[in-house]
Amino acid sequence: MLRILIGSGLLLMTVGFGAAGWQYWKTMPKAAPSDQVAEGAAVAAPAPMRQSWLISPTGGLIPQADVRAYLEQGKFVPQRTLRVVRQARLADLLAEGEKLPEPAFLQALADIRAPRVADGLCPLLLDAMAQECAVNAARVVEGSVDPAAGTASFALDIVYRLKDSGGELPDLAAHVLRSDRMRLDLAPGSEGTASPEAALQTLLVAVDTACSAEGVGHACRPVRLDLDWVPGQPVRAGASIAWLDPLPKGMFVAPPLDPAKGG
Repeated sequence: MLRILIGSGLLLMTVGFGAAGWQYWKTMPKAAPSDQVAEGAAVAAPAPMRQSWLISPTGGLIPQADVRAYLEQGKFVPQRTLRVVRQARLADLLAEGEKLPEPAFLQALADIRAPRVADGLCPLLLDAMAQECAVNAARVVEGSVDPAAGTASFALDIVYRLKDSGGELPDLAAHVLRSDRMRLDLAPGSEGTASPEAALQTLLVAVDTACSAEGVGHACRPVRLDLDWVPGQPVRAGASIAWLDPLPKGMFVAPPLDPAKGG
């Protein structure tokens, strides 16, 4: 009998609390439906997720470092660079009224003033294809200072953001990323060898021509540029370009479970 009374008591309590909860819920203010949102209030749509992987023509995943160099056009990316090795006169690094220091201090001077050697390169990139350009690193090549000739060699690392082409990329999951490496070897005295700036201009024209060539697919982009310039020596320049082609016939791609290695 006691067990029945206890059970009946629990049942009554449940019914009582349930009724109280119902009454509370009924008295709560109702939320406005979506079509009654206050005028001027913005409803944030969920941001679309951007695909962060690309497939190679052989069916493998493109390393993430290369994916970023191709896709991340709105920011500086370490893998998308112009790398220049060039010789320069130390006297050209001096401010007006300065004189070259003693030979023992030429290395230090060259290191401190190395960024000046990059002057003139960013404007060319901005005119041709870049939205923004910056010197990421500039240093004198160890052991290259020649006190007698008053010259030194410098290594420059310049990063850049590409201009918005205005067109959207095609469906990345339905395309593969292809790439090619082009090289220019210019003989001394030929067009484009007079200065590092002239050599870079020649390289940028060659890149534009390569991206417009027959057989190159959608959204061709330069992902790395290289230039090696010494007065009176052959100029060696190169570029890596990448573009999108439709998936080869018979290839079906599924999104990867894990990101590709390489960055």
